[in-house]
Amino acid sequence: MENSIVLKDMKDLELSESSTKMSIYSTIDPSDIKTLYNLDNGDCDFKLNDCKGQAIRVKDVLIKNFDKFKDEDGKELEKPINKKVTILIDDQGKTYVTASKMFSIQMIRFIERFGNECFKEGLDIKIIEKEIKGSKNKGLGFELI
Repeated sequence: MENSIVLKDMKDLELSESSTKMSIYSTIDPSDIKTLYNLDNGDCDFKLNDCKGQAIRVKDVLIKNFDKFKDEDGKELEKPINKKVTILIDDQGKTYVTASKMFSIQMIRFIERFGNECFKEGLDIKIIEKEIKGSKNKGLGFELI
């Protein structure tokens, strides 16, 4: 299967003073500069955490993966901190954002396994809370509908 995730590794552009490296995983055509720029620099319409139980027809996905190497004072961290932000675009052009690592990882795995084709007509998902094994906490996820 052809790799369906667009991966742009920004480490080559990193400045020596930079405290963060970022990679982008996306189903969006890399030539669609306007959409990519606006997603990266605008506000989203909804927080995915507020949409539990809701069905969404997803047309595109953008996942930003950050590795932070320095704290706010510029001091090197012993271990990098990894954060992920996922933005979904529905069939009406509305955007949904979450910083749930569990959701991001689930979406990356889905795209790696099934590719981009399933997003062309819209992928119908339901936002759910998932149990975390060995914890009382719950994480954000999705199921196909």
